[in-house]
Amino acid sequence: MRYQKLIIINRIKFYLATFYFSLLFLINCSQSEHIKDQALDENSFVEKKISTMFSNFQIKKELEESISYETRFRYPKAIVIHSTDKYNIKDYLENSIKYNFFFHILIDKSGNIFQYPSYKNKVFRLIPKMDKYVVHISIEGTEDEIHNNSQQLKKVTNFIGNLAKKYSIPLENKDISSERGIFTHTQAKKKYGNFVDMRDCGGEKVLSKILIGLSGTYSPESEWKDRFSKEWTFRKEDPKSNRPKEEFTHGRSITISPTSILENVEKDSSGVVPEEYRVKYTFDQKMDPTCIVLHYTAISDFKQSLKVLEDRRVSANIMVDKNGKAYQLLDSLNHTARAAGGTNNACIQIEIIGKNTEELLNNEVQTQKVIALVKEISKIFNIPINNEKIESLKGVFSHTQAKKKFGRSVALIGKDFDPGEEYMKKVIEATGSKYYSEEEWYGRTGEDWIILYGDFQP
Repeated sequence: MRYQKLIIINRIKFYLATFYFSLLFLINCSQSEHIKDQALDENSFVEKKISTMFSNFQIKKELEESISYETRFRYPKAIVIHSTDKYNIKDYLENSIKYNFFFHILIDKSGNIFQYPSYKNKVFRLIPKMDKYVVHISIEGTEDEIHNNSQQLKKVTNFIGNLAKKYSIPLENKDISSERGIFTHTQAKKKYGNFVDMRDCGGEKVLSKILIGLSGTYSPESEWKDRFSKEWTFRKEDPKSNRPKEEFTHGRSITISPTSILENVEKDSSGVVPEEYRVKYTFDQKMDPTCIVLHYTAISDFKQSLKVLEDRRVSANIMVDKNGKAYQLLDSLNHTARAAGGTNNACIQIEIIGKNTEELLNNEVQTQKVIALVKEISKIFNIPINNEKIESLKGVFSHTQAKKKFGRSVALIGKDFDPGEEYMKKVIEATGSKYYSEEEWYGRTGEDWIILYGDFQP
């Protein structure tokens, strides 16, 4: 009995000792983390609350209080740098709040560091597909100004170095898909989309200097992981690629010249389209057309446009020359053309010869042919002449609208382009149908667009 009591007492002592040392360990860890926080805050710079900046620039209190965020429950894994570019700080702050974008840290030209309270726990809307694991740092100035401002750049480098050390963030920018590293907003735009415009933001030249200054590894764009793959929203073609180009399977001099069911394309008395105006292409699949997409070629010559299409292994179903003559390029209107990502498998693609929107608007003969084609094709395939909802793949849309919704292009910009919404308005309204301006497109203010709607993004 006495022996059993001894065993029980020893066990109690053991459990008490274990509890004591465990508690001591937790306290030490907590103190260690506090020491790390202090080291970060007191390392050769003084952080200021961003509310100080609001006060300095007399930004209204209600505007400051309207900043929205979600709570982050894990430590950040990456840093993305931005630049204020040519905006002064007051306009930059006010626009960031107005357009519902915000950032965690702002570093001014003097190297003063302004932080949002408890920033590491905040998720701001800025790059929707990265925000949950990123700290966003904005740097005042253009890329060249930041690069040449040694005082500011030293403070930026030190701050990023300490932040990366604290959260074990790799000092490299090679693999943005890994969700770990230090990147510019520009690289994020090219990978994931969700941008307002494609101006450089953050500056690769600045990031290079930061990473090299921290003894990290900077990778130029050509060395970013899988940069030339189709996984990137903003495509880039590899100039050094030695891969053989796809073999043509259809088109001019390969397959027999087809007949066309369209009245508004050029053909002989038997309905056969002219051989020399066909395009060589690789057949992908057939489709049942439910929509039309209009493009301009950005080249003023028909034959040169054909050559560019073939060299790049892309195509269109129809091309309209400057003289108002239209040609069916593919063997059938039911063959898919490689022209506008996200729409190819359902849309008849029409290229219009012209350098830009202005050239198209000034060519009335050509425009009337495009209008006639839209009417005829829409009637044959029962396609609504409506540009409200591109994700339905039912209607008449611009390549602009397709790019803004789906991306998948080597040329993405954030404003009006290809063939221009003014031109689309002219064509659609000439058919007696309603044209929807961009702000009226279905769900246009949502975040499931490659190019977001708005005039500003930090």
